Amino acid sequence: MAQRFRIVGYEPEKDVPFAAAADLLRALTGPTGAGSRLGELGEPVRVFEATHQALGAIGPVVVLVDDLQWVDDLSLALCHYLVRAGEATGEPLALIAAGRPSFSEASLWTSLGQVLPAERVARVELGPLKSDEALELVRALAPALGDDEASELAAVAGGYPFWIEALVRTGGGEADAGRLVTARLRGASADAGALVALLAVAARPLALTDVARLNGWSAGRAEHAMRELVTRGIAVGSRAVLRLAHDLIRAAAAREIPEEQSVDIHRRVGDWLAQIAGDDVRRLREALGHRHAAGLSSMDLATRLVGSPQRTLLGEDGLALLVTIADEAGPADEAGLTLNDEVGALAAALGRHDVALERRLALAERCQDPLRRARALLGAARSAFALGDGNAARTYLERSRETYGDDALLNLELDIEQAALDLWGDDPKEAGRALARDAATRARRLFEAGDRARGPYLEALRVEYEAAYQEDDLETMVRAAEERADLARGFDEEAHLTALLASARALRRMGRLDEALERTQRVWDEARSRVLPRLALDAAYWLGTYLLQSARIAEADDVVAGALELASRIGDEARGRHSFERLASEVDFYRTGWRCGVDRLLAHAQGASEHASVELHQLAALWLALAGGETAADEVLAQVAAGRESADRAGCPRCAKELRLRGADALAHAGCRAQAAASLAEWTAMQPEPQPRDRYVQRRVEALVSEPAPGGSLEAAACEAEELGFSLDALWTRLDLGTALAASDRPRAKDVLAAVAQAAGDSGAQTVCELSEQRLRAFGVRTWRRGTAGGVLTDREREIAHLIAAGASNPEIAQQLFL
Repeated sequence: MAQRFRIVGYEPEKDVPFAAAADLLRALTGPTGAGSRLGELGEPVRVFEATHQALGAIGPVVVLVDDLQWVDDLSLALCHYLVRAGEATGEPLALIAAGRPSFSEASLWTSLGQVLPAERVARVELGPLKSDEALELVRALAPALGDDEASELAAVAGGYPFWIEALVRTGGGEADAGRLVTARLRGASADAGALVALLAVAARPLALTDVARLNGWSAGRAEHAMRELVTRGIAVGSRAVLRLAHDLIRAAAAREIPEEQSVDIHRRVGDWLAQIAGDDVRRLREALGHRHAAGLSSMDLATRLVGSPQRTLLGEDGLALLVTIADEAGPADEAGLTLNDEVGALAAALGRHDVALERRLALAERCQDPLRRARALLGAARSAFALGDGNAARTYLERSRETYGDDALLNLELDIEQAALDLWGDDPKEAGRALARDAATRARRLFEAGDRARGPYLEALRVEYEAAYQEDDLETMVRAAEERADLARGFDEEAHLTALLASARALRRMGRLDEALERTQRVWDEARSRVLPRLALDAAYWLGTYLLQSARIAEADDVVAGALELASRIGDEARGRHSFERLASEVDFYRTGWRCGVDRLLAHAQGASEHASVELHQLAALWLALAGGETAADEVLAQVAAGRESADRAGCPRCAKELRLRGADALAHAGCRAQAAASLAEWTAMQPEPQPRDRYVQRRVEALVSEPAPGGSLEAAACEAEELGFSLDALWTRLDLGTALAASDRPRAKDVLAAVAQAAGDSGAQTVCELSEQRLRAFGVRTWRRGTAGGVLTDREREIAHLIAAGASNPEIAQQLFL
């Protein structure tokens, strides 16, 4: 039996975040699993993912959405997210949504049509009932009516069930919502009319106790008024909670309320909600809307709202309302200046850096305090940098320094931002790296003098790590990452886990792959447990990378597949890494077909930045050389050249050094020995302190450029790779060893190649397995069994048949399948 959950929209709550989905979220909030965190999450995508996980733990689910035209944007986005996630994971979920024609209805229908196949999405447009159906409904509701009266009432209602029921209840009055309300209230008390007005303006179900409080009534008086409305069919009461029977009734009643009475109700409802809201962003947003509609000062309430821990749930409409209220303040109004500052911070957190920039510049223009103006310009610089406008960011930093230069903490933050600009801009990076190191030293001293510098110190450690990464300074990378993790523990858990992930990258570079893998697995588990989907995605990228390097290809495939599903829901915002296309390409290289992997990687490289392109061309060269050998030499040379051009333009010394070594490895495998030796010599001159992984790759290249390749050096390189945990490199090196032994020791060559084929097959490295088997067949060793006459084709025979059907030539089939 499927679990059922309802999402109901109300017109005035359309701008209140998650108002329509509030009942669903409350129902899912529980003591364990993702539901245990729903109440504390402040970022929409975290709420979406936690809801998806909580529903997945329940089993088959039906989500019912009513009055879709009034569903708020975040609840609407949640519906789309749940359907998209269910489609990606195969979890059973049905969404049934009903509403009048509207933008929300059209938007959801269009988006679902892009996610689901046509056979799994349907739209039913309900028109009026046919005349005989309308007459049947009238007779069911009013069996005492004569045939002529029933036919006339069905005709007046135009076949619409709502109006049929309404006219039956009012004795056949005109089909107009305003007249319907008037007719139903005829003879009712003044209290009944006041209650209709309250429900229409509040536009939300109200408990009887709240009705009594808002109108200053006793409980008995409120209950009597409720009974009047329920009896007349204007309202529906359930468990001491009252709401109007239909939004058409609410709209009609609202139009008839005098402006003075409407303003007074908005004021009362706004004040009541503000009193009970606490930090609840939904109630604060609703209260702000009522007070603003009443024309009352909303500055204090807006400041409370923008300071709520869940403020990032406000979304675009909430942000726009806050901007409007901030602009209504006078230029020198202190509350308005404070609100502008907070709105700028909120806009940045929501990724609306254009709005953040506008708010910060407005604050800098209006504020008289030099230090505050300087801080506003620093915020403007950060927003400009986020928008990709480095020149504007530098200008705002300079203006900030000129405005106020006598604050050590501000000067530190300005230097941190300057260092980030220099590190990742187009100009030479040396000044940025020096400034990053100096900023970290000063930040440490300021933090030791007081906790106020904790945030800037965390940022200083981040840019120090980035500078050390560019310089390949592993000791500083590890120290900065671990110091940052310790500093953030208990202060900012996401920053703590992010720093742990950064330290794992440094450990991998130092040759401590097992430690890096263990630490990354821990971050991945924690990120999923805490519903931090973006951090989980980052951790999955590095976990997949380390699993591949450990020759655990099948496990990496599972991690990457799960991460791609998550990325399809939240987007792949690569932070300090490539997108998952790069990792998925490598999985394809080993699991699907080496040429498929290379082609996918190169397609991804076409849209990459210069900095990212260095590694992508380097990988393409290496994969082509490993799988294609000397037949791919021209392609290898082209990719190495493209990588060098990107490295020169990027100006990153670490990338330039790594390209020399990995390029030498690729050139050596492609048979370009002279070019490989030259590239290796360049790397040796550039890298005075090779890391452990560099050393065994260097040993492998030196062996491959020798003629003949010395088996002892390749054996030693393979052993070093295994000791460091880089089992995939060890497999490739033993494949080289088996090839090198072919001329001098065929029996041992067969044993080495057979062991590689076995290990590669067990780990899921199909490309390595097939290459090993190809070389074994060159020794006359049969590596697959021929199918019996008339029997089912083997997997290999089917692969050959598919390639023949695709028009591949014999040489192309041989290269693709290593025949």
